[in-house]
Amino acid sequence: MRFFPGLIFAAVLLSGCASQRELIEEQRTALEELADANSRLEIEIAVLQDSLQFIDDIDTGRYYRDRRILEQRINKLEFDLAVIRDSSDAEVPYTEVAVFSADDLFEPATANLTTAGARRLADAVDLLPAGTRTIRVEGHADTVPLGPGMRDRFPTNWELSAGRAAAVARHLIDEHGLAAELIEVVAFSDTRPIASNATAEGRRQNRRVRIAVQ
Repeated sequence: MRFFPGLIFAAVLLSGCASQRELIEEQRTALEELADANSRLEIEIAVLQDSLQFIDDIDTGRYYRDRRILEQRINKLEFDLAVIRDSSDAEVPYTEVAVFSADDLFEPATANLTTAGARRLADAVDLLPAGTRTIRVEGHADTVPLGPGMRDRFPTNWELSAGRAAAVARHLIDEHGLAAELIEVVAFSDTRPIASNATAEGRRQNRRVRIAVQ
């Protein structure tokens, strides 16, 4: 049997190339495994660092400070939500129908309606909407203290504003047939001025009766 040196060399060369490719593939696989292992180690290191930082935060009090801040934010959000809910459940505001100067309705320094005042109230009744609407009669006063002759009946402007509002409400019920259960009487005394009490005209505007509906 004859051997050809060239063929033998080629076979050896091919065999060596195949072994080299396998070695390269093995090295590539090993490198990929090392890269994966390195990534896992980096993740584990990050987790450990977070844990150590968490422990350090507890030791330094930062954890509790952050928690307190979060609790405060939660409390504020709950408060804001409660305000929004209260606003959505709030009563319908009153709509003004008429405002009368007390001087145009009553005898001076009294809660007695005049004839002219009764006619003015009759005009206001025509402005009231039909239906079961709540009617508010508000009494307002100026800041001038009542004289000695009035204090027996009205010790302060609170009682005077209440008496005038009640007189108007009673007139609306008795003379115009408005349902008593739909009328409410409110006294504000001098707490809600619409003009300055430093002038006579301003005080006249503040002595008033306001009718509004809801």
